Amino acid sequence: MGPSWKRARTFVWRAAAALDRKDADATMLCAMAKRFGTDVGFEVANQALQLHGGYGYLSEYGIEKIVRDLRSASDPRRHQRDMRLIVARKLIEGT
Repeated sequence: MGPSWKRARTFVWRAAAALDRKDADATMLCAMAKRFGTDVGFEVANQALQLHGGYGYLSEYGIEKIVRDLRSASDPRRHQRDMRLIVARKLIEGT
């Protein structure tokens, strides 16, 4: 669990820096960072929920809200497909 969130954070920082510099590959990096960051965030939130057991579902702990928001924010299959399409288009344009 530890290394994944660190990689996701670094990925987001790199994508943000590329966007600030207006790099040509900024859109692709942002799509990749969003996809990876969302996946890692859901994994970490789900592990926190599992760690707390039944208490994780109580609103006093706040974990249930994070997991609920991650699940209801978007359809994961659609989200992954959209990010893959953005990355694929940028890779094709670059060749």
